[in-house]
Amino acid sequence: MTTINAHKLQRLIRQTRPHISIDDTLPSINGVRFECDGIHIHALATDRFTFAAARTKVREETGTWSLTIAEKDLGWLTAWLETHRGDEILDLAAGADGITITDDNGKLVVPANDSTFPKWQHLFHDALRDASTSGELVSVDTKMLARWKDADSHLRVWQTEPEKAVLLIGENFLGLQMPARFSGENKERAAVLSAWSGSLGQGGEPAEIVALPEPGAVAEMAEAMLQHTLRSTSEMFGADMDTLKGRGAFNAWVHSGIYAWSAYRLLQALKKADPDLAETTVRDLNEQLESGEIGEWAWDEAEAIGHNPKSWQDEYNAHLKKRAEEQAKTHAAQFGNRLASALNAAKAAGIDFTVEPNEHVGYDEQLSEWNPAMGTKPANTAA
Repeated sequence: MTTINAHKLQRLIRQTRPHISIDDTLPSINGVRFECDGIHIHALATDRFTFAAARTKVREETGTWSLTIAEKDLGWLTAWLETHRGDEILDLAAGADGITITDDNGKLVVPANDSTFPKWQHLFHDALRDASTSGELVSVDTKMLARWKDADSHLRVWQTEPEKAVLLIGENFLGLQMPARFSGENKERAAVLSAWSGSLGQGGEPAEIVALPEPGAVAEMAEAMLQHTLRSTSEMFGADMDTLKGRGAFNAWVHSGIYAWSAYRLLQALKKADPDLAETTVRDLNEQLESGEIGEWAWDEAEAIGHNPKSWQDEYNAHLKKRAEEQAKTHAAQFGNRLASALNAAKAAGIDFTVEPNEHVGYDEQLSEWNPAMGTKPANTAA
């Protein structure tokens, strides 16, 4: 039994399906080949012009097996997988009748064949091992390049010789694309440079070409979270801790930095576990943020998972009321101390004054001074 979540199985199919041979008389390559080595499930597809190999780790080490699901069965299988939550666990078992997938609701048998699939490990091993020794240009078919759009959000490219396949590398993904024959002029780099010399010019300082940041909504949010973390940690050290407002600002910056850094770490973990799910989630999140209705989204989500957001709001309002009462008492005590001190100073200076009954200070006849701890008592005081 091999265990994998539904979203990862969908991703394996999506990454490799564009590379299937359309020739249904070749059952060995007219489908996606699944090979489990006990640690990873590999999804493989080729039409002999491109070759895609994707993999994901199984939840627990398992036995080894290999089967091919035909192109004609991948459509309805993908639709069935899309009815599952991404994190829903699926158990896969290979047998004579195909691959049996077990979920919480039952079992589904997907027809599969064990026809001989091309040996693929040495192709990628050699492509990764060989160093680039040629300065010649490589021609590729741009229509075939479009097949790689679901492989990953970005791919690294390696090619050793003009007659050998171009190697594409993504997260848990390897691809090969055979070069195309080129019959035009300027086959060599030197010839291209010569032909473009009038436009490119000679000498002078070359323009600096800066590498673009990693593309995608996940990368953009990750960059924003890092910027916010650094901004927050910088601002909090500039807060004036001697004032109430400054201490409030310090706490706000601390919490802001903590949540930004936490969001970044969780986003990176999600991206590593499931890049497609991360990208989809962030794009959906961006739409929610732009709607300006995240309070309503949060309330509905809390209720949906069994919480009581009304009680949260009541508890928070009670907390605010209690804090306001405590602050009022503190301010009243501070004001009483300052007022008593001022009145005693005025009395010592021989200033005549009258104090109406109030809740802040009272006159202590025994000590002959104003005291914030005493009840209110009108008094006329002379120097």
